[in-house]
Amino acid sequence: MFLKQLSLLLNSGISLDNALSIIIGQNIDKKLTKSLKKVLDNLNNGLNAYESFYKEKESFGPMLISFIKSGEESGRLGDVLDEFSDFLFVTSNNKSKIREAFIYPIVLLLVTIIVIGLIINLVMPTFIASFKDANMVLPLSTRILISISDFFSEYWILILAMIVTTFLMLVLFYRKDDYRLAIDYALFKYLPLKRFRMLNVEYKLTSLLYILKSGGIDIIKSIGIISASYRNTYIQEKFYYIEKDLLEGRNLSECFDRSEIFSNMLVSMLEIGETSGKLEESLKKASEYYSNEYIYKLKKFSKLAEPILILIMAFIVGFVVFSVTIPMFDSVNSLY
Repeated sequence: MFLKQLSLLLNSGISLDNALSIIIGQNIDKKLTKSLKKVLDNLNNGLNAYESFYKEKESFGPMLISFIKSGEESGRLGDVLDEFSDFLFVTSNNKSKIREAFIYPIVLLLVTIIVIGLIINLVMPTFIASFKDANMVLPLSTRILISISDFFSEYWILILAMIVTTFLMLVLFYRKDDYRLAIDYALFKYLPLKRFRMLNVEYKLTSLLYILKSGGIDIIKSIGIISASYRNTYIQEKFYYIEKDLLEGRNLSECFDRSEIFSNMLVSMLEIGETSGKLEESLKKASEYYSNEYIYKLKKFSKLAEPILILIMAFIVGFVVFSVTIPMFDSVNSLY
């Protein structure tokens, strides 16, 4: 909201200090207003836009600071902030759609885990005692269920301790650069839904590169700015090598192709843009494509996940019911 208002005011011909004064007067958010007042003081003390916002970088973050710098250098600050605002708006909408898509499967999965836990810890011990007293020959499914129940009943503290220890070790190792790169590489390569995650990476890349390119920032500097927006150090390392290849004189599409993590579609669109001299247009079309494809894949995954989880839950509950009721019927039949 703040960026959209600021870009509208700047594109209307209002100076940056007056635009900030108008936004401050609205008092949209107390924390934001306090930070903007400091930025306005910096402007009044003779600092330029980039320097003024940079002094408050803790409040605005490195990405926004970089875009303010690119907009100021190109003389298109209002346009750059407007494009960046649109990107943030679409990204926020995508995150909301992700939450909506995953909330039902996650709730269903949690319910399944709770049901299984209750059956194993509360229901099964009663039936196990009855079965043992009857000296019955139990079906295989019942014996498997009893073994699972005994295992968790006896070793649940050890299992919990192992989970907590593993989590703490990962957190500790993640703070060290060498281990963090290895962990990020593993997360990138082996986590499920890699293609889905790459769609988001490529959408973000093409959107930001388009905004920076249209703002007059050269490609090499743009790659450095975009690299800082990713938290995964493995992806950051790939951008480092792309930047290095660009400095050696290779073209953009070749650099992305050499990184070996981006899709052939992205490389082809970059190559077409470079060859035709319409890189900005290619980046904009690529951004729109990846945004639409990302949402389509998200909805498709959500529709598939729900019935699959329902089937898994039904199978587990059915297995437990079958394993418990069959010996009960056998014991009743043996009385007659």
